[in-house]
Amino acid sequence: MNVKEKGVRHERELAEELWERGWAVVRGPASGSGARKRFQPDIVAARDGVIVAFEVKRVSDPSKPLYINKRQVTGLLEWARRAGGRAFIAVRIPGVGWRFHDAEGLEDTGGGSLKISKPSSGLKLIELEETLLPSSRKLDYYFTRGQT
Repeated sequence: MNVKEKGVRHERELAEELWERGWAVVRGPASGSGARKRFQPDIVAARDGVIVAFEVKRVSDPSKPLYINKRQVTGLLEWARRAGGRAFIAVRIPGVGWRFHDAEGLEDTGGGSLKISKPSSGLKLIELEETLLPSSRKLDYYFTRGQT
């Protein structure tokens, strides 16, 4: 399986997980394509009036920093601003699961990229939901705590 196929698989995996948790989800039609005229997030999710745009990445070694093209993050932030939503980098870590990093808080390397120093330090999915939907904690939270 090549890198592009892995990326698509992870995007679909995250989209399905968000859908199962009650989010309306769409995967960007040009996701993974270099032929975009304007930026499109990998995934857009909405729930209870909250809009979130995700750029999906994966790492094989969570102890190493993740570098992301600055133009890609700038496009993600601009898309989220226009939509009235938030922007996150969703990082898939084998054996660990998903971790989410606010795109506003990435470290500038001073060059053409931004950095997440410790990819595994991001929010778990349930923590992301608590951050975005603080008043909607449901009973199932207490049963799934510690998962995803």
